Amino acid sequence: MIPKVKDGTVILMNVPSKKVIETNTNILKEYVNKKNYNAVYVTVNKPFSELIKNFQKEKINMKKVFIIDAVTPFELTDHVRTEEAVFLGSPKVLTNISITTTSAVEKLKTARMVIFDSISTLLIHNDFDKVEEFIHFITNKMKGLNVITIMILINELTDKKSISQLGAFADEIINIE
Repeated sequence: MIPKVKDGTVILMNVPSKKVIETNTNILKEYVNKKNYNAVYVTVNKPFSELIKNFQKEKINMKKVFIIDAVTPFELTDHVRTEEAVFLGSPKVLTNISITTTSAVEKLKTARMVIFDSISTLLIHNDFDKVEEFIHFITNKMKGLNVITIMILINELTDKKSISQLGAFADEIINIE
């Protein structure tokens, strides 16, 4: 279930909605806790406050995870940036998500992995063509930075044609049952 990949690899994981949190948590346990990777976690699915509670309960080393929260509306947070997160306010701001992700990876210098918790959620809030352009840009940028990129698709929310088109930017597609 957890992909074993080399740096610079792009993985598209097609996951049932009931297994998204479990899959993301297991990826972090494997790469952050066991392999000592630093990770940038981009969330458009669950707010920072919910993720932190879950990750702490699962004993994820949060000193090694930086979260980009593009789901919590600005009016629901006291911050735009903290030591462990940045808040973008909306999953509709694809340019801000790509700039912030790239900036976080470059500033951390030790980030070896980026996880996008739901490309499917991006597709709900944005036109397919814009998401496809975003995925193309971000995967090329992360490959250039030699960072593992894992993109989660929720299989109930994503049709086969979209999976196929977005899969063109991945080195591997993994289907989780």
